[in-house]
Amino acid sequence: MGCTERKQEKLLDAAEAKLTEEKYSEATELLRKVISLNPESKLGIKSMYKLGHTLETYGRDYAGAIFNYQEAIRLSRDPVSVYEIQKRVANLFFEQAKDTDKAIAAYKKLMTFNPKSLETDFFQFRTAEAFFRQNNFDQARLEYQLLIERFPKSQYIEKSRFEIGNTYYMEGRYDIALESFKQVGRYHNQGEYTVEAEFLIAQCLEQTNKLRAALQAYEGVKGRYSNPKIVQFRMEQLKGRIKKEGK
Repeated sequence: MGCTERKQEKLLDAAEAKLTEEKYSEATELLRKVISLNPESKLGIKSMYKLGHTLETYGRDYAGAIFNYQEAIRLSRDPVSVYEIQKRVANLFFEQAKDTDKAIAAYKKLMTFNPKSLETDFFQFRTAEAFFRQNNFDQARLEYQLLIERFPKSQYIEKSRFEIGNTYYMEGRYDIALESFKQVGRYHNQGEYTVEAEFLIAQCLEQTNKLRAALQAYEGVKGRYSNPKIVQFRMEQLKGRIKKEGK
């Protein structure tokens, strides 16, 4: 073991002791010293990851965390470590930085890196969600549909079907949205999104002036919807319209 490596090891041990003591500022300074001695060494790369994790978890410095994670990815020769760190980068872009373009690129990189991973359906789902956040509904639908076709047993299937309907609803394409929401109930009876889909079916019927059908749909969901007051309000509004318009 060389002199530099011994210094790194001593500083890293001290940093880990500070982390145990919950002295995070002191720990980050020690980790930076380890890195500065030789960033390309195993201990340097390990310290980059630890620094990123500390900044993410305790400092809420997400930009700093991403920078250190990406440096660790760039320098590491361990594919397992690279994969795990890349997951943290992708999730940070999606959850904290709200940078959808970079999140999409990061998740796609993960799917390319290990296409047979048991997490690939999650990465595909997050990719679709990122496009949804951009209001890029055409691409979001393609990504959701790809998940449905490639991962028929995924836990994200129901949400994907629901969000396909939601994209059409947000575009004002109520007839297509209606059919998409019906698929949620057809394939996922009593699922997590079934009731919400039923409520939006009623909304679609109302938006397309199918007033009596909409009223009946609201009647069917009123005892199960999370906000019964809004269902009751919509029903009262509809009854008024039906009476006024004679529909």
